[in-house]
Amino acid sequence: GSIKYLVATGVAARGIDIGKLTRVVNYDLPFKPEDYIHRIGRTGRAGAPGVAISFVAMGDFKNLCAIESRLGHIIERKEIEGFTVRKTVPVSILNFVPKHKRDGQTANKSAAKSRHENKRDTDKKDDKKSGDKDVYKTIWGKI
Repeated sequence: GSIKYLVATGVAARGIDIGKLTRVVNYDLPFKPEDYIHRIGRTGRAGAPGVAISFVAMGDFKNLCAIESRLGHIIERKEIEGFTVRKTVPVSILNFVPKHKRDGQTANKSAAKSRHENKRDTDKKDDKKSGDKDVYKTIWGKI
């Protein structure tokens, strides 16, 4: 048969090899840049075209910076029709994030929690631990 859509967790996606896969959608960004690269590598194989779409919430921003640093370029930002953007994701703060954090060694693990939970308190705790509060405050405004 033929499969039009497949939904898989990051763990399940590791063992999947589907020919002619044209799109990968990341509802949550992975903690490690290598996992992101592996996921998007499922599409566009052997020179075929492919698209990776990632939904990025404020809690995913540190992970996005680490991914962009590993890729060596900025991922294009687009607004999706029908979705209201409350705060635009900054183009980049790669120059402000220390290399060990860009490599995903201290990724913000609160991003994996349900998007329906209030992550504000968790994000404040993570920022205090990481010492990056001033950098993110500059980018996002009041934390």
